[in-house]
Amino acid sequence: MYYNNKRLTLSVFWVLLGTALTVLSAKEVLDSQYSSMGTVFIVIGAMQVIRNIRYRKDPEYRERINTEFSDERNSFLRMKSWSWAGYIVVLVEGAGAVVAMILGERTVQLVLSYSVCLILCVYWITYLVLSRKY
Repeated sequence: MYYNNKRLTLSVFWVLLGTALTVLSAKEVLDSQYSSMGTVFIVIGAMQVIRNIRYRKDPEYRERINTEFSDERNSFLRMKSWSWAGYIVVLVEGAGAVVAMILGERTVQLVLSYSVCLILCVYWITYLVLSRKY
């Protein structure tokens, strides 16, 4: 079952954490930015709770979700989307690093360059791991 009690508990946790952040921010114990983050946690947690309850109550919805997560075509599309996203992010960040270098923005250039380096290192490590596994 995709929506289990652990997911429901985690969703309730996000609602409670969001409520705590919002209340502490309203009492000026925390900065006002935590109020926004708390509100987002409340909304996301509530939406997840609603989805979990709907999954448990509605058999048609449950069947659709189970099919969506077990379908090989959807799995292939998710994998392909991640690979395209990786290529696009590396290319955009690389181009951004070059543009930042031309504009003299050293900090931006370093952040983008380190990000590209991190992504490529993670890619290389996962490639080595997966080549041994498969």
